[in-house]
Amino acid sequence: MNLHKAVFVLATVIFLTACGSSPDKQKARAEAKKTEEETKTMQEYKACLKKAKTDEVKLDACERLIKAM
Repeated sequence: MNLHKAVFVLATVIFLTACGSSPDKQKARAEAKKTEEETKTMQEYKACLKKAKTDEVKLDACERLIKAM
């Protein structure tokens, strides 16, 4: 019975170690996602400005995109 417990504990530790990600990896993923979202927002902002041209109401709507970042 002790052998079974030892194998179970060892398997659980290996599984949790393999599946868990380090805080550094989590932070890197979060930063990458944030950068991706900011890039998308900037592209939307540029497209909005191009479409709005000189229309003040539309330009104000575009400014809200930047403020959302």
